[in-house]
Amino acid sequence: MIDLKYFQWSDFACPCCGANHTQIESAKRIDEARGFAGVPFIVNSAYRCRIHNQEVGSKSSVHPGGYAFDIKANNSRSRYRILEGMRKAGFTRIGIAGTFIHCDDDPTKASDVMWTY
Repeated sequence: MIDLKYFQWSDFACPCCGANHTQIESAKRIDEARGFAGVPFIVNSAYRCRIHNQEVGSKSSVHPGGYAFDIKANNSRSRYRILEGMRKAGFTRIGIAGTFIHCDDDPTKASDVMWTY
């Protein structure tokens, strides 16, 4: 197991089965992002088993690869801080929704991209 400052390894587990195949370097990066942001990160979703990923209706998600995190962002100030922390930590794939920010560092996907939901 790895030592993280702001998260427990269980924070990244699949909610339906408890499996956790989060990539260690990705977990370290989100922990670092939390430190840069200076605001709490509440994990809405991280690792998802393939069954859970299908249940949430995602077809192209990188969550089953263990590279992705959806962090709750409930107001404009925290959204800004979370986004800044993710960028400073080196995430180059970011999706912004009304209630969360997605980041991932899947090496098989295009980098330097940002999208909205």
